[in-house]
Amino acid sequence: MTTLDGLFIDAVVVKGSTKSFTVSINQRNETDTGFEPLDLSNYLVRFSILGAPTADSKVLVEHIITTNSDIDTGGIINNPTNGEFTFTVTADDTNTVGLGKFPIKIELLDPESEEVEILLTEGGFGGEFNAIQIVQV
Repeated sequence: MTTLDGLFIDAVVVKGSTKSFTVSINQRNETDTGFEPLDLSNYLVRFSILGAPTADSKVLVEHIITTNSDIDTGGIINNPTNGEFTFTVTADDTNTVGLGKFPIKIELLDPESEEVEILLTEGGFGGEFNAIQIVQV
């Protein structure tokens, strides 16, 4: 499994509402002189909201995102050759996890085996992590 550096997501969703977030993934080019989009054509994206920022934490919400999935219920790989996908946190998701800040995990899966090939999000120094915050207004 590969981990890509540099992806950091800290997003807010109002409890009881649905909100989508678009992500573009870039990687170093072969000559290591710049960046190019990571082609998502041969991957599925697994988006998970976790109960805690630990490796063995409970998965509270999980969506498998493809080029054919529904953006309103989980997300879609909307521009695979340019490394772009959208994940959606639904109103039901916010009710499932409740109020607070929750770590998220985004992985690229092999479409046949659904085995993890690339981990896109991971905790960082000082305890920060990629997260979704559910708030009430």
